[in-house]
Amino acid sequence: MNIQNLLPAPKTLSATGESFVLPLTYHVTGFDSGDVRGAVRAFVDYCDRAWNVLFVSAPAEEAAIVCTCETGTPDGRYRIDAADGHVSVSAGDTTALSYAFATLLLSFEAADGGLLCPAMHIEDAPSAPWRGLMGDLARKWHPVKYLYDAVDLCWLYKLSRLQLHFTDDQSFTLPSDAFPLLPSENRTYSKEELRALAAYARERGVTLVPEVDLPGHCTRFNQTYPDIFGSHGIMCAEEKTFSALETILDETLALFPDAPYIHLGGDEAAIARWDDCPGCRAYREAHGLENVHALYAHYLQRMTDYVLSKGVTPVIWEGFSKEYNHLISKDVIVVAWESYYQLAPDLLDGGFTLINCSWKPLYIVTPNTHWTPAEILDWNIHTWRHWWPKSIASTQDIVVPENAPVLGGQICAWGDGLVSLPSNENACQAESTLIRERIPALAEKTWNTDSSMTGEDLAKRFAHTDAVAGKLLRK
Repeated sequence: MNIQNLLPAPKTLSATGESFVLPLTYHVTGFDSGDVRGAVRAFVDYCDRAWNVLFVSAPAEEAAIVCTCETGTPDGRYRIDAADGHVSVSAGDTTALSYAFATLLLSFEAADGGLLCPAMHIEDAPSAPWRGLMGDLARKWHPVKYLYDAVDLCWLYKLSRLQLHFTDDQSFTLPSDAFPLLPSENRTYSKEELRALAAYARERGVTLVPEVDLPGHCTRFNQTYPDIFGSHGIMCAEEKTFSALETILDETLALFPDAPYIHLGGDEAAIARWDDCPGCRAYREAHGLENVHALYAHYLQRMTDYVLSKGVTPVIWEGFSKEYNHLISKDVIVVAWESYYQLAPDLLDGGFTLINCSWKPLYIVTPNTHWTPAEILDWNIHTWRHWWPKSIASTQDIVVPENAPVLGGQICAWGDGLVSLPSNENACQAESTLIRERIPALAEKTWNTDSSMTGEDLAKRFAHTDAVAGKLLRK
């Protein structure tokens, strides 16, 4: 029975009778008309891809699936009751409705000329709001179809965030009218592609999080506009640089007008080089900043404050010193990943809200560095681990209280190792295999933060859900 093989596992689930052949009709009522049309379109599309059936709209009294909006329902909560040829779905908004649709898709079985639906009762809701996947689009070019595949996987496994790492030393993959030399040749997504992707994700309840990495990881900036961004392996800290970055952020936000978040990087910056730059040194002294560590936090403060002024929440990597936590707004979300620059407890003491991207077991550096799904099941959003001896987390778990403001967790798929693979297609396929195997475990441990699912149970469920995923993804 497919309802025993759902990932992530529903909070409450019971079989209530015999399975039945489901008529291919639906009706929705009470939802915002514009948003719900997209969610329904996505469900109809996925049913067509997975089961080769076509659902059509019908009046409520004739429809087999009736979806009702229950205002005031907590975020993400949905309920499904299926019996005697009918399915009743209730959800508080269209995102929760998308979660219910994903559950239904995974519950169905093929039947002659239609679908077999189990009789069931499900009540479900996510434990953590941030259930994410990050893709590195800058080190190795990802054809746009792989971005759509990532959205499809997020929808199927109820991941809420897809972070897109658009910029790094190897390339700048965003379009730019203000700085036309910055986009990398043959490695840049068009405005039309990005807007279409954003619309596709929005219809599926997946929030895109664009990333422009600063002030490090900036070789492309240094190569194309050294007079603005500098030429010494880090972006300059000068007024002309800040002004240019504000323009680039404006362009990025315009491409994703509905995005509630933008990631600004903020990690692994060669900040000591600022003291070798007369302009950066003069800026630091003019602002009364005692050293480059203070300037680093000030840099992030300026950029995150600018994003906040646009009504968007900035996200940054753990990378600045705790001595200067007071400079950065506590509306900024910090991704704790390496347990090196700052530990999660220090960031929490500084007043920040966190996302857990613990290197071990949540990093994938294809083809050589990654951890098993079972190791992800052994992790939770309040625990950080690492393999690197310079990180405290390599010898002891870093654990924070269960009531700490940790939004959730995210798998990060980095492209460092993809650069050596022979083609973009070959690289993306190798990466996709590792992602597909690990997303279900991440989904389970963030949807159900107290999950005790075993590796054996996960493997059994994955055999079912991945077979469905394989029907959805583009060939």
